[in-house]
Parts: sequence; structure tokens; C-alpha cells
Amino acid sequence: MARQSPKWPTAERKAHLVKLWAMYGNRCLHGHTACPNPNHYVHHKPKAVTVAKAVHLPCVDRQGNPIRDREGNQVYLTLYRPTPTIVHEATVCRLYDVKSEQVIADWQADDRAQRQAEAKVEQRAIHGLAERGAVRGRFSAIGRDIFFGQQPQYYLEGLGISGLTFKPFAKVRLASSYVNLFVDIGDTLRGLSKSKKRKAIRYGKALPPKVQEAVDEVCNKAVRHYLR
Repeated sequence: MARQSPKWPTAERKAHLVKLWAMYGNRCLHGHTACPNPNHYVHHKPKAVTVAKAVHLPCVDRQGNPIRDREGNQVYLTLYRPTPTIVHEATVCRLYDVKSEQVIADWQADDRAQRQAEAKVEQRAIHGLAERGAVRGRFSAIGRDIFFGQQPQYYLEGLGISGLTFKPFAKVRLASSYVNLFVDIGDTLRGLSKSKKRKAIRYGKALPPKVQEAVDEVCNKAVRHYLR
């Protein structure tokens, strides 16, 4: 999956950061200009971490009776369970650093929500494609044969590079099924430039007609072999 560049550093947002710098500049965390107190530049930032917490459980036998040592004291089993907690990490920074980090975090949250909304719209558009499916009413015998005869055997969902063999493959979904096949397409992409290969694999750009025909031929053979 291609790594997306951050959306938050737009021109308007950069201008807002400049305004923040004009307001806070090199001020300490207490708002003093050229503050001589170094403690005023220490910021305790909360951080979520996981620590091991000891839990003592009494030992019992199969009948549920407590197990005791030679002196008659209850024997306990100590387990260490991962427990989330918040610690405060001391960092040296200025008031502008704190204010800008808060604003950028809000912008990143807004961009993340926007990307999720765009992904939902895209998924709805994909699932709303006019893919051949069932129609209303009843089929006649001839109509049923014509309908199923026009159905494609598979749908090409994308291309990728195998992490084991470092060779290109095609991901296909069988029609009217949740079965996905990963087909080794061999050297069908050899004639393409690196840029076109990257665009086809990462961004789903269309392949040249001859290359697409070669990929389709390999996928057809693989699907027919699977459906035997």
C-alpha cells in the first residue's frame, strides 16, 4: 500500500503557524519572554505505556482446597499482566512548540476523519457498480442460459509484488463468490517501465492493451484450472 503524504501542511495552515509564532515566539511555558528560569521550559507530556502489574492468585488443588507451605501459610502464584497506564515524560520545549503540536494534532485528526469518509464513499461507489447480478422476475430456460453465459468468470481486483518471490501477481475474485486467487503473472510486465509498473501496482492505473491482454490470458488459464 502506498504511503500517503500528510494533508495538514496546507498554505492556510502554514500561515496559521506563522501567526502562532508571532504570538508565542521564544516564550517559555509560562509566557515569559527570554525567561532566565530553565524550569519554565520543562514540559511534562502525557504518554500511554504498558507496564507489567503483579497479580497474586492463591494456589488450590483439583478439589479447590488451598495449598499451604510447611508452615501452614497460603501459597500464592504471581502473574504479571500487561496494564495500560499514563506516564508523564519530561521534554524541553517552548510555548510555541506546545501550541503548534496541539493544533497540528487537531488538523491530523480532521484529515484522518476526512480520509475515512472518502474511503466510505469510494467503497459505496465500488459496491454500487453495475456488476452483472440477479434480476427481478423469473428466468425462462433460454434466458437463464443467456444470462449465465454472459457472466465473467472472474474480476481483476489489482496487481502486487510477492514478498516471498519478488514477482508480480494478480489478485482475482471469482464471479458470484468470495474466493480470491493470487495468480503469478510471470514476465507479462517486463516490457513496462518502472514508473508504469509502480503506477499499475500501487495506484491501479490501466495497463497498455497488449500487456492487459497478456495478464488476462494468464488469469483465464489459472481460473479455468481452478474450476476444473
